[in-house]
Amino acid sequence: MTMDIFFGAEARAYYEKSPLTLVDIGARGGLQPNWHAARRHLKMVGFEPDPAEYQRLAVKDPSGNTLYINAALGRAPGRLLLNVGRLGGTSSLSTPNMDFLCRFPQPERYEVVKQVSIEADALDNVLPRHGVNDPDFIKIDTQGAELAILEGARDTVNRAIFGLEIEVLLAPLYREQPTFGEIDSLLRGLGFQLFDLRPSYWKRAAGARYGGPKGQLAFADVLYFRREDDVQRQLQAIDGAAARASKLMRMLAVSLLYGYVDYAIELFEPNRDLLEPRLAAEVDAALRSDIPVSARLPHFRGRGWLSHQFYRLHRAFFPTVGGWASGGRHIGNVE
Repeated sequence: MTMDIFFGAEARAYYEKSPLTLVDIGARGGLQPNWHAARRHLKMVGFEPDPAEYQRLAVKDPSGNTLYINAALGRAPGRLLLNVGRLGGTSSLSTPNMDFLCRFPQPERYEVVKQVSIEADALDNVLPRHGVNDPDFIKIDTQGAELAILEGARDTVNRAIFGLEIEVLLAPLYREQPTFGEIDSLLRGLGFQLFDLRPSYWKRAAGARYGGPKGQLAFADVLYFRREDDVQRQLQAIDGAAARASKLMRMLAVSLLYGYVDYAIELFEPNRDLLEPRLAAEVDAALRSDIPVSARLPHFRGRGWLSHQFYRLHRAFFPTVGGWASGGRHIGNVE
């Protein structure tokens, strides 16, 4: 049975009063599937700079729990030029590096079909204007604008954010795009640690049909959680025991959403006194109930060989897009 990331009825009051808040920057397509398990107690603030996609999203989900904002984010207020790609998901504030992209299949996806002037601002300025003062998680998928967005969100990230999922570019898909090293350095300086990476590979057009499923590492989704010591700093800076308890419960929910029961236990143990004894006991029991099948199976002679045979079968059926693009299925410790 899958664990309830919100710990059932005993904890409902915490999440109803202060729902888990996701800031989705580059919200094309709406709420991502890996966040569907959180919908029951989720508030989402989505930023989408493409006017057409923004209109589609706003009509599709007019609920009071979702707010879409037709704006771009950056380091500071100003107007920026959005390069709208032939395939919407390739739109970017940066210019596509067609010299590199033409080495791979379907480079026309990145061709700029029009340019749109859009208003931009720093996240630290925009969220307070919309009454969003205590967000928990940031997801960024902006095709090269990640570093500028994070630099304009330093206060929000440092003060309130527990985790981030960011698409980082690892091959030169756009001109003058930020490096993963720059993004990683900024986040580590703000108290975060890298938890996971979901890679995506592209095979070159000249040999797309040949060899194994992996090509060049093109981009990846990376997952960061706040360091344990910095979680304590963040909780201690919150005024009021009830507010600290609510923040802790939302941190635990995010940890479980991504499948990290071990990290949830490590965060819970030194902070269990923030919760009422009955709820603390319920949370403790729930966290320690998730023992995976692999841990229940006995170790036997040939277990490693059998595992290898299943892996070879997995490789034979490894999913690809068009035979040339492949990658990890999930980010986080989930099936």
